[in-house]
Order: sequence, then structure tokens, then C-alpha cells
Amino acid sequence: MTQLRVKVMGEGTQEDPFRVDLPTYAMIPGTEEYADPEKKVLASVEVQIPDDECDEKGQPSPEKIRRKYRGQPRWDKPDLQLPV
Repeated sequence: MTQLRVKVMGEGTQEDPFRVDLPTYAMIPGTEEYADPEKKVLASVEVQIPDDECDEKGQPSPEKIRRKYRGQPRWDKPDLQLPV
């Protein structure tokens, strides 16, 4: 597993929970970074992602993710943007 800090999406509500825009990840508790600590607006978090989804620099690789999740519309597209 590769560990890295990524941006968080969502409002932190039941309808729009905090999440990371990667297909497979595990958030590391205690690594949260808040844009607004008083309002609990989460900005980023450290996550672990599978090594087979990373490039040689340890960053998520759009090519490897497209190949691994071929046929899944969210991940199998030529203009795949990742949150790093």
C-alpha cells in the first residue's frame, strides 16, 4: 500500500459524506486537515491506496486505474482526473 495526502470531497453530511475521489483507499485516522476547524470542513486526509494503482513516484496513475477498472464508466475514461 502507498500512503499519500489527498483532497477530500463532500460536505460531511449523510447526503454528501466526506470521501476521496479514488476507486480504492483507506483513510488513515488522525490525519485530517481542516479548511475551517470550527465548522469541521475537511480539506485533506492521508490515505493508503494499492500499489498497483500507483506510478513509480507513488502517485495514483490514471493509466493503471483505467486498466484495472476497465468497463467501469467512472474510472475507464481517457480524461480521468485524480485528486493529487
